[in-house]
Amino acid sequence: MTELEDRLLTTLLEAEHAALYGYGVLGARLDDDTRPAALAAAGAHRSARDRLTGLLRSRDVEPPPPQVAYEASVDGQQDALALAVRLESGLSTLFRDLVGSTDDPRLRRLAVDGLTETAVRAASWRVLLGERPPTVALPGSG
Repeated sequence: MTELEDRLLTTLLEAEHAALYGYGVLGARLDDDTRPAALAAAGAHRSARDRLTGLLRSRDVEPPPPQVAYEASVDGQQDALALAVRLESGLSTLFRDLVGSTDDPRLRRLAVDGLTETAVRAASWRVLLGERPPTVALPGSG
């Protein structure tokens, strides 16, 4: 256990709190065909939040609570899709940071899984947004 790992895990938890809030905002702006993907993503982020909370507690680190509100305004479906891309891309970067900062095999597995999941969701949102190409060469690179 290192202090750097604890800081990265704490930052990831804070980002998961923000993602859950963001999906609550953007989900209301999506059409009926797209909304189920947002609900599934929110469920994945809820699970990640709970996993990170438990992990921090097991390391004797007080998990940060969610903020009352986050910057997440959207005017329509395109803005909502763009917000989903930003949320997932931001989390990809944080998971990438954890991959490169730990020697702990369990944390490395958590980070690789998180990076993979967020990169796939970001690509899916980019497809719906109409971005080409929908993938990036190095997920989490910015």
